[in-house]
Amino acid sequence: MSFDLGIRPYQPGDEKFILDLFEQSYGHALGDKVWAWRFRDNPAGPGVIDLIWDGNILAAHYAVTAVKLQINGQDWLTGLSGTTMTHPNYRGRGLFPVLARKTYSRMAEMGMAMVWGFPNTLSHRGFIRDLNWRDIYEIPKFQLPLDAKIKFQTVRDYIFELSAFDERFNRLWERVKSSYSIISRRDYVHLQWRYIQNPSERYRILAFVQKEDVLGYVVFKRYQDEFQVIDILTTEIQAGEELILQVVRIACEESARSVGLWLNVTHPLHHALEKIGFRNTEPVTYFGGLRLHPELGGAELFDFREWYLTMGDSDVF
Repeated sequence: MSFDLGIRPYQPGDEKFILDLFEQSYGHALGDKVWAWRFRDNPAGPGVIDLIWDGNILAAHYAVTAVKLQINGQDWLTGLSGTTMTHPNYRGRGLFPVLARKTYSRMAEMGMAMVWGFPNTLSHRGFIRDLNWRDIYEIPKFQLPLDAKIKFQTVRDYIFELSAFDERFNRLWERVKSSYSIISRRDYVHLQWRYIQNPSERYRILAFVQKEDVLGYVVFKRYQDEFQVIDILTTEIQAGEELILQVVRIACEESARSVGLWLNVTHPLHHALEKIGFRNTEPVTYFGGLRLHPELGGAELFDFREWYLTMGDSDVF
């Protein structure tokens, strides 16, 4: 890296340069509201952002979103690897690995336990080769084509479409969280932030409710001709299956061509959905990470069977 270039953490006021570089890099605007929602107003904490400057030119940018993971019953603050950007005039100089190592060093000093994420096909090799990430899995989309013959039961009077989350979802989280070795926080505050306060997406929520208790929920949206199940969490498999079937019903009524989600093949709901025609298919998404805290658990971090992940754990959906 040229000695004329300098690395420093994000400072208030850098947003203008970051948003300009985003549009140069990705061909569309991010928007200051979306940036603030993800990196400033996240209830898990502010993002960790490092920048390389050449004078007043932002040459490279790397950011991770704060995510609270429960790992073997203990809460850890981690980082979801996200917006990687290099100015067109500075590409090919190896800036990103230098910048990422600086970010990871700062994260470790802050006590953050792990960085993890979903590299695309262009960045995957660099994360593994240059930054010592480990591959955890290649996540397929679990999809149901809607040309299949699906038998619907009568709409259950305990499945409701909601406009927001409420305190009942804290009780659901407390009941369910110990069922998984590794799972990101899904309490009321997180769900409101992720799905209701998100300024760039509009999601729909179904809840399975009995006697004023929420036994499960599903978050979904339409993307082109597909209904995507962005998140799902339930106390029992029957609730999960009925929620998914209701999404399928709505997708059929609204002339979608398929329903897709991420679901660990070891999860019992995966087996139940296979019975109605869901199958693993493309696209396949890389998933990996790097341990930063020496006291964080070992082999289970890199065993996908230990993770509960949905599309909502990514910043793409």
